[in-house]
Amino acid sequence: MRILILGAGTSGHMLASRLCADNQDVTLIDKNLQALERVETHLDLLTIHGDATDPRILDQAGISKSDMVVAVTDRESVNILACALAHISGVPKKIARVSNPTYTNAKGHFNLGQLGIDLVVNQQQECAKDLYNILRIPGAQEAVDLLDGRIICAGFLVPTDSPLIMCPLKDHPQHELLSTIRFVAYLRGDRVRVPRGETQFQVGDLAYVIGEPGPVTNFLKTMQPSETGYSRLVIAGGGELGMQLAMLLGKTPLDITLVEENTERAEYCSENLERTLIINGSSLNQELMEELGINAQTAFAAVTGDDENNIMSCLVAEKMGAHFTIARVDKHSYHPIVNSLSLVDRLVSPHSSLINSIYHFVRGNNVRRDRMLQKIPGEIMEVTIGENHPWANRKVMQIKLPRGCIISTVLSDKLLRVATGEVAISVGDRVLIYGLPKYLRKLDDIVS
Repeated sequence: MRILILGAGTSGHMLASRLCADNQDVTLIDKNLQALERVETHLDLLTIHGDATDPRILDQAGISKSDMVVAVTDRESVNILACALAHISGVPKKIARVSNPTYTNAKGHFNLGQLGIDLVVNQQQECAKDLYNILRIPGAQEAVDLLDGRIICAGFLVPTDSPLIMCPLKDHPQHELLSTIRFVAYLRGDRVRVPRGETQFQVGDLAYVIGEPGPVTNFLKTMQPSETGYSRLVIAGGGELGMQLAMLLGKTPLDITLVEENTERAEYCSENLERTLIINGSSLNQELMEELGINAQTAFAAVTGDDENNIMSCLVAEKMGAHFTIARVDKHSYHPIVNSLSLVDRLVSPHSSLINSIYHFVRGNNVRRDRMLQKIPGEIMEVTIGENHPWANRKVMQIKLPRGCIISTVLSDKLLRVATGEVAISVGDRVLIYGLPKYLRKLDDIVS
């Protein structure tokens, strides 16, 4: 696939890296020559220095021969215009990154689909959804939603008191509970494996399960007896990400407090958030943090635009006894360092959330969504079964998959089923597949 990326910032660089790893034909345009040189140092791709809305530059990049244009510059007006020009040029797939949430409301007056743009993505909204999924399931190290929010994939650490370490899965006495979810992967040491019936978990394993949100939550409660959960959430940062997160979690029973240093922004948050206590101050202020009463019943989310401040405030919250800490960190180079030192329970990146929300367009017409997991290598694909699909009218046990892949869930009309061996797959079904990237590539011809 020939893919034209507009914008060589963090999002453009990360997207180009992933596409190049999948052997896609990538061209990158940016006005910033230094940004292009940084990308060229690490990746084998064509770069063009120039304005992404200049027809001459777009023609030089071969826009009329491109299969997809992804506009991720830091100016939404440039992204929208460039995608409109791509539509005029006959590009089949156009994706635009925007910052104004109005554009992502398909029911509003300003539906960019009328300009031929296939997908409009607000990375702050996407990151807020990722944060919401993690925070609504206590005990989850990571959580992503699938099948229009009907399914959750959650990763959790196996504790010393977990019933999972009793015996192999096939002999586990809580068979009825295990039948409500599907194990898809686990990390032991530095090796990721797909669980089988003979798998017996060990303390410290990072295990991933897929199921409906209710059963997954119940499963985690049972398998993590010492996980008490939390009743409060403190959000540090009242920017767009903090606002979106507070709005989403306002529908839950959590008691929410938002801390914002800028007085005008704090007033704006107060006017627009109903179930949230707004405090004007800094999360790095020791006295203020003590007044907040952070304790074992408190989750702490630092989502300001400053990576270092987010990490530091999480460290302060953890020292005060916070149950769970999560930080927004945009610099991808910080992630392995913070994770290896266990400074924060969980990191999120708006750039990663953005790429996850658009990558299914690369996989093919039958792939409705593709999510890359953050804590372990691996992806979850949502595939629609067409009339001529080789899996149509076959049972799960009859489908031969690479060893590093597993079918987890099948949605038939409104019926959601855990993909046990006897489950039959029919035309029109939506199927979730987890796999390690090198094994998923073997399925490209089948899922595309």
